[in-house]
Amino acid sequence: MTNYFDDQLLREIESKIDIVELISENVSLNRRGNRYWGLCPFHQEKTPSFSVSREKQMFYCFGCHAGGNIFSYLMKRDGLEFKEALEMLAAKAGVELAVSKSKKNQDLHKQMIAINNAAAEYFQQQLQSANGRQAREYLAQRGISQETIAAFNLGYAPNEWQALTDYLLRKGYSLELVKNSGLIKRNDNQERYYDLFRDRIIFPITQYNRDVLGFGGRALGDNMPKYLNTAETDIYSKRKNLYGLTQAREEIRSRNEVILVEGYMDCIKLQQSGIINVAASLGTSLTEEQASLLHRYAEKAIILYDGDEAGQRETMRAIEILRRQDLRVEVIVLPAGKDPDDFVEKYGKEGFWHYIQNNTYSHIEYKLNRYINTNPSTRLDLDTKTRIIAQLKEDINSSGSVVEKEHYIKILARKLRLEEIVVAREIRSGRTAGVRNKTGIIRDNNKYGKYGIQEKILAAMLNDENTFVKVRARIGINFFANPDYKTLANIFDQLQEGKEDKMHEMSRIAAEEGLEAVFARISMIMEEQNLEDREVEEFIKRVEIKKAEAAWNKVMKNIDTLSDRGDFNSALTFILNLDKLVNANPEGGIKQ
Repeated sequence: MTNYFDDQLLREIESKIDIVELISENVSLNRRGNRYWGLCPFHQEKTPSFSVSREKQMFYCFGCHAGGNIFSYLMKRDGLEFKEALEMLAAKAGVELAVSKSKKNQDLHKQMIAINNAAAEYFQQQLQSANGRQAREYLAQRGISQETIAAFNLGYAPNEWQALTDYLLRKGYSLELVKNSGLIKRNDNQERYYDLFRDRIIFPITQYNRDVLGFGGRALGDNMPKYLNTAETDIYSKRKNLYGLTQAREEIRSRNEVILVEGYMDCIKLQQSGIINVAASLGTSLTEEQASLLHRYAEKAIILYDGDEAGQRETMRAIEILRRQDLRVEVIVLPAGKDPDDFVEKYGKEGFWHYIQNNTYSHIEYKLNRYINTNPSTRLDLDTKTRIIAQLKEDINSSGSVVEKEHYIKILARKLRLEEIVVAREIRSGRTAGVRNKTGIIRDNNKYGKYGIQEKILAAMLNDENTFVKVRARIGINFFANPDYKTLANIFDQLQEGKEDKMHEMSRIAAEEGLEAVFARISMIMEEQNLEDREVEEFIKRVEIKKAEAAWNKVMKNIDTLSDRGDFNSALTFILNLDKLVNANPEGGIKQ
């Protein structure tokens, strides 16, 4: 994550920004002891479980387990890439960035953004001018208010061949830059350039700070295609962006769920009606990059695609993409032929909410209904039932709890008219590895529970070099049941710096390994827990005893195997060698 930036530069930024002041910009923090506590900005809660350490320059939520440093906080709060968070924090700290990109490329990026922003301003002016009368009438017919037009910076591209080109050239932008923006195209026959968008409603596509990355345009007349998008440019990729996310991200984060729709108007109309946590996939099939972007803001996605066959096919595809990003997925099924825009226009916000309460399904229930409804036969024969169970087996086995699995088994049995015990047996046969369920909020700070002994031991090891050396010499560092703790211990073991530098380097590497939240938790334990030498020694002895028991169990298994084979000579030789080994280790135990 930080490979392209000098480590000393990152330290300088961290030293100039107080994490408590940064987080206090949008979280009310109260001091308790050495730490600051508040309501977590990343999930809904009534009792504060969000903790900030000024000394460690780290945060950790004991509710949703989000954690990290100033960079990861800003990335999670605003849905940014590391580079974007770095740029914002560097500006805040007054630190000049020296990155690997050439200054020429940086300037080009800024100029492209400036051209898009200027184009967006032009389109907005045109919408409010005499040229935009038909466009304004169209938006009014669709029920779009003036407030919504302003909120989404909607515009109009006049039905002229070079109006935007001339406007941008008069602004001082070079023809080459305007061409690279994707806003104009070359006519090879006449050897001139013409505007890409003509006689179209314009939908600017913005990034987190409302800078314009690209545009979508809907034809007002009979021009084809009906919808047209900016081509891929140096700053815009349709597959990596979502429409409406700029306006919706705070509500999405607050509710911890996003409603995913297909088109611009669906997104606009839902947000206008007061259903804010909505984003659209830019009229294209959902991509892995878009799903990953959604997961920065929420843990649950609700798919609300058109009710026609094409929309339902895309729903099936979107389910798999969202699940691969570890999102919990639900589906709202609209009546055939309806889209979200139509529905909310006809029934309003209250009618929409009433409908979805009775027509929202888990992704497993949706897939089951889809399989049954699209089955070509008039009845479900045995082969069809077996195939449906096989298609849902992985989804059900990856459910987060036994209760959830039993719930889906009951539904399957009822809808397929089979005995529950038969369905359960079929589901559990050849069980596949599950997808981790991250949506449950389990509090585990000291007010609601206690830290585990292994994480206390790891904190003690990282806090004191002598403790680390002692534990490593006696029982090694791979005894941790949690693989993330094992990874952190091994990272620490390989570092050569002094303690302060080691901890900073640990923070950097943990972020690169995706373990910043785990490291933040251990850092909090280091600050508030201080195991006595006696407690560390007792833990070491318990591990040594368990290792010895495991070794003896292995020995006895080997003896039983040799005895079962009737190989008494080999068994006797094994026992005699074992006696020599034990006598050579008079302190007890067997070296493994």
